[in-house]
Amino acid sequence: MKKTSLIGHVLEVLELIRSHSHPADSVLADFFRRRHYLGSKDRRFIAEALFGILRNHILLETAVQETHDPQRSGGRVTPANPLELYTAYALLVMREERPAILGDLVSLWPDPVRGVSAPQFLDALESLVLPPAGADPVRRLSVAHSIPETIVHEWIDQFGMAEAEELCAASNQPAPTTIRVNTLRCSVEECQSMLGKEGVRTARMSLSPVALVLEKRVNIQSLRTFRVGAFEIQDEGSQLLSLLMEPVRGGQVVDACAGAGGKTLHLAALMGNEGSILAIDADRRRLEILRERAARAGVTIVQLCEAGDSRIAQWTDRADAVLVDAPCTGVGTFRRNPGAKMVFERQSLSEAAERQLAILNRYARLVKPGGRVVYATCSLLREENEEVVGRFLQDHPAFHAIAASEILSRQGVSLSFPSPFLTLLPHRTGTDGFFGAVLERK
Repeated sequence: MKKTSLIGHVLEVLELIRSHSHPADSVLADFFRRRHYLGSKDRRFIAEALFGILRNHILLETAVQETHDPQRSGGRVTPANPLELYTAYALLVMREERPAILGDLVSLWPDPVRGVSAPQFLDALESLVLPPAGADPVRRLSVAHSIPETIVHEWIDQFGMAEAEELCAASNQPAPTTIRVNTLRCSVEECQSMLGKEGVRTARMSLSPVALVLEKRVNIQSLRTFRVGAFEIQDEGSQLLSLLMEPVRGGQVVDACAGAGGKTLHLAALMGNEGSILAIDADRRRLEILRERAARAGVTIVQLCEAGDSRIAQWTDRADAVLVDAPCTGVGTFRRNPGAKMVFERQSLSEAAERQLAILNRYARLVKPGGRVVYATCSLLREENEEVVGRFLQDHPAFHAIAASEILSRQGVSLSFPSPFLTLLPHRTGTDGFFGAVLERK
C-alpha cells in the first residue's frame, strides 16, 4: 500500500482514539479486524506511527499550537488536527527530510489547513524551540517528555527534580517485550531453547526468576512455543506482585481483579497447579479470555466468577491471600500504553481512589486471620497508592503492613524500598511502574 494511504489510515484511527475512552490498543485491534486487506508491513507502519504520536502527543500538540500562536507558550494545549500531528511527528520525532514529508502530504494536504499550507506549516515547525522559552520546570518536563503536568508536579514533589526528569524520560520510552515462563509446562532454560529454535533470542532478567526479555519484537501468537503454553506476555514488575502473595501448594487464593488473568496464571504456576484460585472480574469477556489462557497454560485450579456473584461470599475468612490489583490511572504503564496519557487527562483521580478503596474494603473480608491482602496498582501517584492504604489501615485495625522487600528477599529478589511498600520505577528497575502493599490480618 502507498505511504500516503497508510498515513490516511493513521489519521483515521487517531481520530477514533481521540473520540473514544477505550484503550488505544483495543481500538487499533478492532480497526485492524475490520480491514483484512492490510498486510503485516502495513499494520506495522500504522501501529508504530500511531503509538509514536500518542507517546509524544503533548510535545506534538504544543508544537502545533505554537505554530498558530507563538505568544501562547505555557498556555493550555488546544486540540490539533490529526494531519498536523502526523506532520509534526514526522519532522520533530522521526526527523524525516522536508522533501519527503512534502511528498507524503501532496494528496493529504491539498488545501490550506486552518489557513496554512503544508510548506508554511513546516517552516513554522522548523523554527520552533521546544519546550517553549520561559516555561517553568513542570511545563518543561511535561512538554519534553509528553507527561501530563499533574503527574510531573507530583513526581518532582516525591522524587526531586533530577530523578523526576529521569522518570519522565524512562516513562516515555517504548517498553521491551517481556515474558513469563510457565513453569507448569517447562523450565526457563527449556523455554529459551524452544524459542531459539524458532529464531527468537532471549535473555534472563534480573528480578523475576522466570522472566525473559525478547531481543526484538516478534508476532508472539505465531510462535509454537506460545501456542503450547510455554510462556505468557507479562512485565517483570507485574510478576513481582504475584511473589508478594507467597502462595503455597494446596492453598486458597483470590485474584479479586483478575482481568484477563496474567497474575492468576502466575499464581497457579507458583502453587504447582495444586489448591484453588478464585478469579473475579467485572468483565465477563475478560474472564472468557482467562478461561482460554488457562487451558493453554495447563491450569486447572482456577474458578471464574463475575463481581457480584453470590459465590464470592462463601470465601469470607477463608483465603490464605487475596490480590487486589485495583483498576487505576495506569500512570506506571505509559511506556507500554502511551494512550493512557490521553485518558488520564479526562478522568478524576479522586474518583479513582474512592473506587480503589471500595474494592479493597470489599475483598479484604475474604482473607482469613493470619492471611494477607496484597493491594497493587500500576500507578505512581500517592492518592491511588499510599493514601488508599493509609485510609484502609485506619479503618481496619486488624490489618498491618509488612515489608515487601523482606518477602521478595525470601524468594531471591534483592530490592530495597524507603517504606514497607513495593515501588517499582521504570528508570530504576527497567520495569513498568508498580505499587504494592502487603497487609497482613492479625
